[in-house]
Amino acid sequence: MSRESKFPLRTKRKLETRHKLVRAARQLFISQGYDNTTLEEIAHAAGLHVQTLYRHFGTKQDLARAGDVYWLDMFETAIAERDPSQNTFAFWRKWMENTIDHLLEERETFRLHLKINFSTPTVLGASMEIRNRYETLLTEHLAQDFGMDAKGVTTPRLVACMLVGGNAFVRSNFAEKDLDIRTETLRVIDIATDMFSHLIKQPEQERKAV
Repeated sequence: MSRESKFPLRTKRKLETRHKLVRAARQLFISQGYDNTTLEEIAHAAGLHVQTLYRHFGTKQDLARAGDVYWLDMFETAIAERDPSQNTFAFWRKWMENTIDHLLEERETFRLHLKINFSTPTVLGASMEIRNRYETLLTEHLAQDFGMDAKGVTTPRLVACMLVGGNAFVRSNFAEKDLDIRTETLRVIDIATDMFSHLIKQPEQERKAV
């Protein structure tokens, strides 16, 4: 039994504390800028002691990318459990559709968050690690779909880079102007799907039935 299962109340309080800190950090980053915000100010805004903050986040950079890490963790779990009958293109499209719909519930906050990410070198550098993880996960699953090797510079890797890079391009544009991010995000996926879906191998049982 995990510690989380043995101490559900402690786990709940830990998550609540993290959420308070992330929300406080986001509000301060937006209102006064990333570089002008201190960890002490974030802790104070969250109603917590700065030592409590350090128990959850080692750096300001960790706080800035906490929301992106949250979505990455959920994606990693979801794609590992995806229905084998659903190809990676379809899975990614549905995931991005649901994610964008959720983030657009706070449209302006989402846009300001992206603006900070793309305009702050320290945060942008941390975001690259997250982006690389998305690319690797998509590469692994596209390789399964295509019946190809996932290692090295392969077609699955290049297609994954197109999907993730295209998404980053749309988000960077949305950070600067009020475009239809939902439509543009899905259009990137549809273009890649049209270009490469012919590489998807049919499941063995479907091939036998043909």
